[in-house]
This record gives sequence, C-alpha cells and structure tokens, in this order.
Amino acid sequence: MKITGGALMTRERAFRTLVRRGSFGPFADLNAARRHLTALPGMVSGDLNDFGRGGETVRRVLLTALLAAWDSGGALLESTGVFGWNGDGCVSEDLIYWRDYVSCGCEAGRGGLFVATLPTIPCCEAAITLRCRGRVAYFRTEPAAARLEELLLAAPGGTYLCGETTSSSVCMLLADTRLDGSPFPEASALKEVFTALEERP
Repeated sequence: MKITGGALMTRERAFRTLVRRGSFGPFADLNAARRHLTALPGMVSGDLNDFGRGGETVRRVLLTALLAAWDSGGALLESTGVFGWNGDGCVSEDLIYWRDYVSCGCEAGRGGLFVATLPTIPCCEAAITLRCRGRVAYFRTEPAAARLEELLLAAPGGTYLCGETTSSSVCMLLADTRLDGSPFPEASALKEVFTALEERP
C-alpha cells in the first residue's frame, strides 16, 4: 500500500501537505481557509455549496480532504472510498448541542445547534464533496496505525481517503492499496503517521 497524498489541519487552522510539502495559514476562520485553499492552482473541484451549513467538524474535514486530494495530484477516482478512524468525531459539537438542550429544560433546543451525531457523517460529507462513490465507513479500533492498515488491506483493492478528527486536528491520508509501499510507521494516531511520513526523505 502506498500513501499518495495527505493533509493535516492544526488547532490554529494551519494546514500542511505531505507530498507537495505545502504550508498554508494559520487562518482567522474556516471560511478564510476555504477561500484561500480553493484558489490554489490545480485545486480539485468539490461541491462546497453547503459549506456554511455544516458543523465545525464537517467543515474541517471537508477542507482537509480537498487539500489531501490536491496533494495527491488531482481529482480522486469515483471509486475512492472514505474511511474515518478513531479520533473524536463530532463529540465536541454533540456536547454543545446537549448542553443547550438541557439548559432549555429538555423541551427545546436551538435548531441551529443541531449537529450530526454519527461519526460517519464527516466521512459521508467528504465523499459527497469529492464525488467519491466507494465504500464509506468509520472504524474504532485500538490506537495503533497497524490496525487501520489491516482494515485497508482487507478492503477491495483501490484508493481510500482515511481521516482522523480530534478536537485539535484533522488528518487525511490518501492510500492506494494496489501499489507497493512501506508499512505505516508505528503510531497511535493518524496525525503521528503524517508527522512520521513528513520526516522521511
């Protein structure tokens, strides 16, 4: 399996790419990041019409996924799958919603705070944005990158955009399981895999 592209977003809304070794930001907000990143030469086209309606987690994942696709050299194959792995998912947004719901007497909550409660939602939104029609799934395993690698190698051969979302970062790696490459570095998080791959010559 070969990693053909990747992107990392930090807490400060700064982005790095793996193959092109790009660095962008930090940005004041996600909309500023969207404007800048979508204007990059050769940026893949993605459906961002509903960008402003998505929750914070979804918007972070969409931008990082677009940048990972750009880092790999262009539009993704329609058969590309999108996998989420470990991380926090939408937990922080779910807590904001729940606290609002409870503070309103458990009878009503502000509809504008409603967020996706399933950890697959950011993956599904990334697949829609990038027009990927492959498998979409979310996996929670022990915190070892080798487990994600096993899941990828057990899936049908092809390309997979793999993401991990935490409260402080989003990491997306594009893997092609049909190509030969080095095993994932030993790591407990995808961000650590990205950093280890960055340090390779």
